[in-house]
Amino acid sequence: MMGLDVVATLRDAWALFRRDRDLLIRLGAPFLFWPPLALGLLVPQPPLPGDADTGDAAVRAAAWFDSVGAWAGHYGGWYFLAYAIGMFGSAALYALTLGGGRFSVGQALKLALRVAPRFLLAMILVALPTGAGMLLYILPGIYVAGRLLLVGPVLFAERRMPALAAIARSVVLTRGTGLSMAALAACTYLGGMIAAQPFLLLSDRVAANGGGAVAIALLQAGAAAVGMAAGLAQVLVAVAAYRRLASRGI
Repeated sequence: MMGLDVVATLRDAWALFRRDRDLLIRLGAPFLFWPPLALGLLVPQPPLPGDADTGDAAVRAAAWFDSVGAWAGHYGGWYFLAYAIGMFGSAALYALTLGGGRFSVGQALKLALRVAPRFLLAMILVALPTGAGMLLYILPGIYVAGRLLLVGPVLFAERRMPALAAIARSVVLTRGTGLSMAALAACTYLGGMIAAQPFLLLSDRVAANGGGAVAIALLQAGAAAVGMAAGLAQVLVAVAAYRRLASRGI
């Protein structure tokens, strides 16, 4: 079975962006930019394992789990709310892009609202194996992310199906193209994380040194803008890959 042309798929994604650029940015900003920015400015980051540096390994692990539990009790709901808002925005972007220029922003939002429960469940189910794979030296997570990259387009472009069926459909469509899909996933997943790190690190350093609120806000805005760009890219790349692979008649 022939693989997927990564470069041609990226060109297709860029063409989609150029076609609907104004609508994509107008639709993406409220859902992919403002919620992460609000989190960055108002909600503390979850504690890292290194934050609990007293005692032996078992004591440190227990202290870290306790601190994560306490953090989740206070702030976890805000993170989930921001995640859900972002996923709804991604759903609307899929509806808009797959509509072939036929939908307005309002129509895309209405369609996204109808599909939102299944879409959110599917994205949570995708995030679990992807996140687990990321913990295993990153590459397994990127491979899983690539094989499941088409779940979003499937939910909007094909017949109504439950979340698990959409996941299975993505696996079928990407059969024989695992490495190509992993490369595309790396462009969006890893690209977004790496590009945002300078802004986040500088923001932490400025805050630690007692820097001004304006500088921190600008750096957090830069990180949120990168996250929004990565989210848009993921939608467009997924749609472009879906169209190429679905055309094989599988």
